[in-house]
Parts: sequence; C-alpha cells; structure tokens
Amino acid sequence: MPITIHAMTVFTRVAEQSSFVSAARSLLIDPTNVSRTITALEKDLGVLLFTRSTRAARLTEEGGRFYRDCVPILQRLGEVTQAFHASDAPFGPLKIGMAPGVRRRLLLRFIPGFQQQFPKVELDLIQIDDRADIGEKGIDVLIRVRSVLKRGGSRPDPQGLVVRKLLQSRYVLCASQEYLNRVGAPKTPGDLAKHACVAHVCLEHDFADEWRFAKSNEQQKIRFAPRLRIQGVDAVCEAAIAGCGIVRMLEVNIENELRSSLLMPVLSDWECTGAPPVLAIYRKTRPAVPQVGAFIRYLEDAFRRYPS
Repeated sequence: MPITIHAMTVFTRVAEQSSFVSAARSLLIDPTNVSRTITALEKDLGVLLFTRSTRAARLTEEGGRFYRDCVPILQRLGEVTQAFHASDAPFGPLKIGMAPGVRRRLLLRFIPGFQQQFPKVELDLIQIDDRADIGEKGIDVLIRVRSVLKRGGSRPDPQGLVVRKLLQSRYVLCASQEYLNRVGAPKTPGDLAKHACVAHVCLEHDFADEWRFAKSNEQQKIRFAPRLRIQGVDAVCEAAIAGCGIVRMLEVNIENELRSSLLMPVLSDWECTGAPPVLAIYRKTRPAVPQVGAFIRYLEDAFRRYPS
C-alpha cells in the first residue's frame, strides 16, 4: 500500500517523543491507532522501525534512515501548504472542546466577535465530558481549567501538547439566599462541616473534597463529604441557585449571578486558595493551523478584560 502522510506524521511523532503514548497524546488520537499505524508501516516497508520496551520506543538503524527521509518531506509539504494559504485569512473547520470546568457562556460571549473578524472559520463547539472524547471527536482546541487533585494541588500539564494560560480567576464560595436563610451562613471555614457542600466533578471524573483557606497569617484546610457531586459548572451553578448548598466556583464563572444576587458570597473575609487557571490546550503542528492560532490569540486578547 502507498505510504500516507498520516503514517509518516505518526511515525515522526513517535520518533521524536520516543513513546507511542506520548505521540498519541500530542496528536490527540488513541494509542492503539498509533500502534496500528506503525505496525502497518513496518509491514509495508518490510523493516523494523522501532525497538519497543515498556518504557520507550527507540529507532532502529532502518528507522533512523526512514526518519531522516520523512522529516524534509513533511517540512516541504508544510511549506507548500503554508505558502498556498499565506495570502488568505484563516479558514476552514475548527473544533473547540468545552470541558466541565468552564461555563459555556464564558466562551460563547466572545464567539460573535471572532466570527466577525474571521468569517471563513467554521466553528464547532463541543461539550467534552471525558478525556476520551478529545481524540474521538477530533478536538482542535480544548478550553478547560487546570485539573486539581482531590487533596489539593494541580495535575501536571499533558506532555506533547501546547498549554496556554488564558485567564486566572479567584475562587468564591457562595450559596443562594434561600439556602442561607434556611441553614444560616458559615462564619468560619470550620462551620462548613455543618453545611451541604456541593462538589464539582472534573474531566477526569474526580472531585476535590478539600478546600483551603487563608486569612492574614492563618491557614485552614477543610475536608468534607459532599452530599451532592455534579459534573459541569453550569449544573453546579444551577444547583447552588436552587438551594442545594454551598459551592466553590471561579468568580469568572458566576459574575452575573453574584451581580444579580442570585448567589451570595460566603466567608468573604477568607481567601479560598488554589484556584486553577483557565487554559487552552492544543497539539503542536508544523506548520501551525492558522485558525487555531487565530482563535487562541483572539481569546487571549478577549480575556484581558478580566483582572487576574
């Protein structure tokens, strides 16, 4: 069978990452797809391209020669494609993944301006509820908050992908006035043990059951057993408005609700620490996909209206 550009791209990515899994992450495809592609390529060429181990994939001598031949071909293809579109504004499809930690309206309010500036870009906004959806749905750019571990701290950024910080917002604890009238407002972080605390489930299907607070030189760490766990900040916000309990959310996600008093801040004299940034995550390609770069730059500029 003829060797495809896709197969060459997958091969060079494995060679550069020395890992099938890392190459799959950087290409946003399933590792089994990478394995099948390399196996088929080796069969077509009649040589072994990699020596495999549980830790790494190393180029064989034949693999090294094939890599040296592939790189200029892919670079030349990229140059030709880039030159062909150099005079054009970004165009074509762009799939944007929206993860559970970012409210849809936060992104949607900037879409009309982007469409006016780049009318040839065709946007698909896709709700992402599981990491597997990213590759299966062909996401070009994922908008999410940095994943927070259950006991605090952040998960490391994914390898092989570009991670751009778009926005840093603070945490706010809040509840509906109806809930506070019914149960009372907490005066100290320790009072949260007597309250219904709603936990937000992240993209990795985990949730934080430990909230951290600071006030002057004092720090407190509160662990709780959530009576309600919800994936998606839109649903978490609706649960708080409905009176289900106290929630911890990024201020940027609930600015309208706070302004209209649909939600009331609690423990305002304490800082709820550890708020993760909002990120744009995308794979690095050569040449860069113009519509991806245009979208990221537009969001970075749009988010400057929010104070860090």
